[in-house]
Amino acid sequence: FARMPGIKKTVQEVRPMLAELVALYQQAHPDLEFRLACEPVAPFAFDLPQIKRVVVNLLDNAVAVLGQGGRVEVRCLREEEEAVIVVEDNGPGVPESERQRLFDPYYSTKKSGTGLGLAIASTIVADHGGTITMENRTPHGARFVVRLPFEMPDAADAPASSRGGHEETDPDY
Repeated sequence: FARMPGIKKTVQEVRPMLAELVALYQQAHPDLEFRLACEPVAPFAFDLPQIKRVVVNLLDNAVAVLGQGGRVEVRCLREEEEAVIVVEDNGPGVPESERQRLFDPYYSTKKSGTGLGLAIASTIVADHGGTITMENRTPHGARFVVRLPFEMPDAADAPASSRGGHEETDPDY
């Protein structure tokens, strides 16, 4: 399938992008409940537009299977050397027979789907050196987990707020 543009990583926080998307989806789908629960995740290097595309795909898929009163939760956290983004819903989940092919190009369970969304998401995450997995929730629902390597920023690339601000007291400054 289509070749993806190269990854252009910059050091930033993931939470603002997730908060923006959750707010947009809540506004667009007032009959659904969207929640954001983010633990502190320090800035790390990732391609914001590409990871945003991954999360948009996961949110679109959740919205497509939920009826009125459905719920979507987006979480972010850090586990050891990985930044983790979780998108889960309380929809029907994914039958075992379909789970093996979810990330295959051109495979879709939607009547109007192209089957490229999760394949592209998987490629983007892999290009970051990460993984994307899906599991069913109990008693029902789906949970997609995106794991990205937590690349510690170089001091020169880090946002000013994370550099410690020693310039005024550093005699070599």
